[in-house]
Amino acid sequence: MAFAFKRQDKVQKQLRAIAGEQIAKALAEATAEGADFGKTVHGLRRRCKKLRGLLRLIEPVFADFALENRTFREAAAGLSGARDSAVLGQSFAKLLDDGPIDSEVGASVAGHLRSRAGADPDAAAQRQMLDDFCRTMDAAEQRVQHWTVKRRGFAAIEPGLMQTYRAFRDDLEVAEADGTPEALHDWRKQAKYHWHHMSLLQQGAPDVLGPRKELLDTLGTHLGDHHDLAVLDATLDDARRTLGEEAVDSVRAVIANRQKDLADAAFALGRQLTAPKPATMRAELAGYWHLLDKGH
Repeated sequence: MAFAFKRQDKVQKQLRAIAGEQIAKALAEATAEGADFGKTVHGLRRRCKKLRGLLRLIEPVFADFALENRTFREAAAGLSGARDSAVLGQSFAKLLDDGPIDSEVGASVAGHLRSRAGADPDAAAQRQMLDDFCRTMDAAEQRVQHWTVKRRGFAAIEPGLMQTYRAFRDDLEVAEADGTPEALHDWRKQAKYHWHHMSLLQQGAPDVLGPRKELLDTLGTHLGDHHDLAVLDATLDDARRTLGEEAVDSVRAVIANRQKDLADAAFALGRQLTAPKPATMRAELAGYWHLLDKGH
């Protein structure tokens, strides 16, 4: 089934089916012959994020939340590779379009970042990572068939749904007051969980929740770019001896300006997305839930 609820009843059965499908697809992707390792890792991590988003929805009514959340978090963390470092190069390439960076400085920084990227793990290491991932997911697939939640209908998802929405609103306030990359990154996590929850409820009101998902996706892009620039900034600050003080400072100034623009855009969008008070949002989402098929 799609990553979405289709009916108001049999919530536990639907949860098991949604999680089981994500795990099955992850296992198929991890064992596909001839697939690009970097693309496979990216896809598998996204599967794990979806599963963790689903778990957040049922956290207050699911006794095994901690175990399963840790399982999918660690499964994703075990998939690493040199392509992670390549993100720095991609962030810098975007930055070159956003500010006046001297061409010689740009070439020097780009070369430094390429030297850090290195090569992908060799074939044996890649296979070991994927095998470890599959073993973890095989065990999880068996447990999913016995997942049990304490409530039925909307009551099964309402506590987790609203817990996440409140955290999304609260972390926006913290991020605006604090302004640090760490605070914005924490807010981004809650925005992503809320995005997953809108996906799971979307079939009840696609014309309303579809556009909300798109806005959340835009917000996630702003915050993701902000985070990538924070990692790039820290990397360059550590490379002063290699690249030179003046070169590093000139690029970091462009990074700071771009981060300010991204944060301003994210905060403006976030204030709109969190404008409904929790009680109002709860009533709206309950109404959309009851637009789903009633079952038989």
